[in-house]
Amino acid sequence: MVKHNNDLGCLYNSLKDLSFSEYDEDSEFLEWYSIEGSNRISELSRQLRSYLNYKNAIIRYRFTGSQKANNILNNDSILKRGSELFSEYSRYTVLLNKIGADEVSIVKQILILKNKVQIQPNALEINLLKEIKRIDGNMWENLHILSEFELHYHPQLLHMAIKVACILSSVEGVFFSLFTDFYSELKNSYLQLEKELSELLCLKEDKHFETEKNIKRMNILE
Repeated sequence: MVKHNNDLGCLYNSLKDLSFSEYDEDSEFLEWYSIEGSNRISELSRQLRSYLNYKNAIIRYRFTGSQKANNILNNDSILKRGSELFSEYSRYTVLLNKIGADEVSIVKQILILKNKVQIQPNALEINLLKEIKRIDGNMWENLHILSEFELHYHPQLLHMAIKVACILSSVEGVFFSLFTDFYSELKNSYLQLEKELSELLCLKEDKHFETEKNIKRMNILE
């Protein structure tokens, strides 16, 4: 990532500008605010760690041959989590279709839905927004768990996870507007990872094709 100091400075200023003086004597509110703030900071830390794990996985994939992972149990766990992530993302896209959103307009459409719910509450739309947020949270959790595995042995799954992370980073700023700058930078960082991995996948595929061609040529000469 870039501009860490500036982003942290902006985040600090945003937090500093918030005034809760009217709640100073409301211990229940202060306790709630403390818990919510602590949970959100923990989540930001976890999402940053996941990003660094995915970046590390790409580095390892770049210098890893075609050997398979030896830990079968770990391998099964990766595939299970990958399957869950794909299933959740499929449900997520169905919900997005209901509000007329695609990968390009997702932020705009969710923001429209959020504003509608705030201005004129509607049970159907409220439940739809809640379900989008629930699956959003589940996918973040799966993304983090996947990032802790040796995904450099599963480059296609790694690619899918990073693409999902790009989309979720866009959406998260709508649900937590205070952290819009953080998620904007996180999205850009994931987009860079996706580009790097796409180029690497193409390069390795070309090398594999060239190797196979040379082997066939050698067999013919023999």
